[in-house]
Amino acid sequence: MALLPGGDDDEIGYINITPMVDVLLVLLVIFMVTANFLKSESVNINLPKVNAADPNVAQSVQISITRNGELLMEGITVTENKMVEKLSRESKNRPNMRVTLSADERLSYGTIARAMGLIRQSGVTRIALSVKR
Repeated sequence: MALLPGGDDDEIGYINITPMVDVLLVLLVIFMVTANFLKSESVNINLPKVNAADPNVAQSVQISITRNGELLMEGITVTENKMVEKLSRESKNRPNMRVTLSADERLSYGTIARAMGLIRQSGVTRIALSVKR
């Protein structure tokens, strides 16, 4: 008896990878969409706008001050003493560490200067101010 193509006795000599590629592309799209949503759930701070901004902001420790004066270090609420303590510990391990300070544009100069003083008190000498482009 001859084996007919498409019969039950045929062996599969190839693997169709089209469905696997389709699934991977769908997963990639889902990952890209959810990554954008995770970024938008950050602290709501209205940064001042300037013409040129620092491109290396992501390599530094992020400290934010909200409109009501709340301090956040890497997105976690901290007290002034806790921030100084953590930065002191980190600056001993990374002597050339940079801190990026993000503050709401409606905050007073005194509030921002106080935060910069606390950062310097912890031993960090490189402070960048985060702004919008």
